[in-house]
Amino acid sequence: MNVNNTTEYTLPRMRTIPKAYEEIKALDPETSLSMRGLRKLVGSGQIPTVKIANKVLINLDLLIEWLACYNTSTVGA
Repeated sequence: MNVNNTTEYTLPRMRTIPKAYEEIKALDPETSLSMRGLRKLVGSGQIPTVKIANKVLINLDLLIEWLACYNTSTVGA
């Protein structure tokens, strides 16, 4: 590793599925997204995850971005 490397990295906010759901619910208490729906998104591969041992982790920022940019006109197309 280069000691003089000035590249800064931000630590991703990795959450388990229940914790990610809690954070989404805290940001939007009226959300229509359910825990089951989030699990389906993860299971289908639409939301990228990292598996460590028996835990599935979601990058919370990517999840929020995905939800914000989701285009409903492509569903079922």
